[in-house]
Amino acid sequence: MKAVRILHRILAFLIIPVLGYLLGATIFNYFWNKVETEDLREASHIIVANSCDRHGPVTLRGFGYVYECRATVTNKVNGNVVTTTARGFLQPELIGKQVAGDGFNRGDLSPVRPYAGWGMVLLLPFGVLWFYVYIAVAWRLLPERRKSRRKPVRYQRPDNPTEPDRTVRVFGGHQRVWLFFIFLLGCIGAFVYTSSAFQDEAVATGAAVVSWTVVALVIANVGWRLVRGPMIAISPEGLEWRGAKLSWAEIQEVRLTRRHVLIIQPRNGDVVRVGRFGTEQATRIHVAMGHFSQATYVRESADGRVST
Repeated sequence: MKAVRILHRILAFLIIPVLGYLLGATIFNYFWNKVETEDLREASHIIVANSCDRHGPVTLRGFGYVYECRATVTNKVNGNVVTTTARGFLQPELIGKQVAGDGFNRGDLSPVRPYAGWGMVLLLPFGVLWFYVYIAVAWRLLPERRKSRRKPVRYQRPDNPTEPDRTVRVFGGHQRVWLFFIFLLGCIGAFVYTSSAFQDEAVATGAAVVSWTVVALVIANVGWRLVRGPMIAISPEGLEWRGAKLSWAEIQEVRLTRRHVLIIQPRNGDVVRVGRFGTEQATRIHVAMGHFSQATYVRESADGRVST
């Protein structure tokens, strides 16, 4: 079951956000890359592709192949002709055809995009739908929600098989939904600025570095929480957490701080800090300690008062 929970978290916090970004980018770029080849009267530049190289089938622009093409650009105002590289909107079937252009934007060749608005129109309902899917999957990872929806499991004590194990196991960590939005913003920033990074574009380079750093930090945070998230098991015999176990006779005092951190003072040894837990998880710990604790136990309230 632990492996299933880990896979569930990977699905919720890694696969679904990445897949959602790729699908959203695919929808947006499908319309964003549509160009005008019929009416060239209002175009300031004429673009003609000469050759194309294929990239894909998965890129930062979504699913499907993206083409990087060498193109000749003619300025209709002054007649200047330059050869440049364009990525995304030109395709092999456009080689030799005239494409309406708007000129250069931050060094990148920009075409006339008559259908770009449809990408934004369809991206909004897709984003709402995908966010609903994400919440539906991630919501089941809430410890209290998961425990309330499944049937209770009666564990058997090894020393007395007829007596059920009354151990209360609490897995900590806040469900930081806002990390999804930070991750999404990082992905968008990486998508927008990566192509212009390290090309004498200081702003684009800085934004791309920051965006990729945000994406890497969010992934590292999720991975760290999966492996090293706080956990405490409270039973009539004592306390157990990741990699350690103490009986009540070995514990001098247990304190639950107002920030929901469990501080364990052994009779011999250094103080141990376990947490930080959420509000509901702290309440479960408090109730379990009231039932099972044989050591001194205190809980700090939000106003600084101490209760036992």
